[in-house]
Amino acid sequence: MENRFRGGSRKMAMLKKNSDGPVRIYRAKNIKDLVIGVFRGGVSAEREISLLSGENVIKALRSKGYKVVDIDLKTRDEKVILKIIRDNFIDIVFITLHGEFGEDGQFQRILEVNNIPFTGSGSEASFLSMDKIQTRRVLEENNIAVPQYWVEEEGGFKFSPSDFPLVVKPHYAGSSMGVTIVKNNSQLKEAIKIAKKYSSQTIVERYIRGRELTVGIIRDEALPIVEVRFKKDFFDFSSKYEDNQAEFIVPAELPPEIYKKIQELAYNVFKVLGCRGLGRVDLRLAEDFKPYILELNSIPGLTSHSLLPLAAREAGLDFSQLCEEILKDALETFNFIL
Repeated sequence: MENRFRGGSRKMAMLKKNSDGPVRIYRAKNIKDLVIGVFRGGVSAEREISLLSGENVIKALRSKGYKVVDIDLKTRDEKVILKIIRDNFIDIVFITLHGEFGEDGQFQRILEVNNIPFTGSGSEASFLSMDKIQTRRVLEENNIAVPQYWVEEEGGFKFSPSDFPLVVKPHYAGSSMGVTIVKNNSQLKEAIKIAKKYSSQTIVERYIRGRELTVGIIRDEALPIVEVRFKKDFFDFSSKYEDNQAEFIVPAELPPEIYKKIQELAYNVFKVLGCRGLGRVDLRLAEDFKPYILELNSIPGLTSHSLLPLAAREAGLDFSQLCEEILKDALETFNFIL
C-alpha cells in the first residue's frame, strides 16, 4: 500500500459537493477560526492516560494556531455535556477519551443524536471495536484470523496442560488492563477475578507464540508497522506507560511481501469494523508468519509512549500534523463548508 503521508500532510479540500450527511456552513474564513473542544479524562479506568493524550493534542493544536478549549470530562450526563459544548461555543469535538464512555460509542452517540461533529469513528463502530467478543465474531465472519478463544460461561473453564499458556482478558477494556497470561489451571481463577474488575465477561484465548505488531491507520492509510519487543510475558499496562521496558522497532523488520500483507490486513480490519479517521490494529505474527488479529483501538493513545504517533513520525507526520489529519478527517466526514 503506497504511503501518501511521506514528506508531509496532505492538503484538504474543504468543499464537499457529494455528501450523504448534513452540510454545515460556517461564517469562519478558515479552519483555524473554528472552536475545537478537546475532551479528555473521562470516567473510565483509563482516565489518567486520557488526560495525557488530551494534553498532548491541546498543545499540538494550539502550536498550530487553532482555537482549542480544554474539557476535562467528569460526567456521563448528556445535559451537562451539551451545556459544556454550548457554553464554550464548540464547533467540533476532538475525542481523546479512552475506555468506557469514550471509546465504546456512548459519548459518540450523544454527539450524533445532537448533530455535533467529532473526530474518529461513529458510535456503532466504536462499540463494536471495544467489545472483544463481538469484534472476534465479526472478523471470523469475514475470514480474518483471530486466536482460538473461549467466552466464560457459568461454571468456568477447564483446560488440559497442552492448552497452556492462555491469555485471560476482559471483553470490554483497553490499555491491557485486567490482562493476565496463565500457565496452568490453578492460575485461571485469579486471572478471571482480575479481568472481571474491568468488565462483566471474560475471554480466554490461546497464546500465539511469535511477534507483537501494531498498525496505525490514519485517514484510510496504513502507517508503518511497529514491532513491540518486551521483557515481560506481554505488552502490559506498565510496559506501555510506566517502566520503559519495551523496545519499539519501526518499521518492523519483515520480508516485504509479509509487511505489505499485514498492512493490507490491518486496513481491512479497520474497514470491516466500520471505523474512520484513526485507529490502531494490534496483532500477533505467529512463527509460521500467519497473522492473528487481537483487537482494534478506535481511539489509540496519543501520549509520549503511544504507538500511533511513533508510526506517524516514521510516515513523515510530526505530532501536530497527525492531530491536524485527525481533525481534517472529521471536518470532511461531517461535510463542513468554510
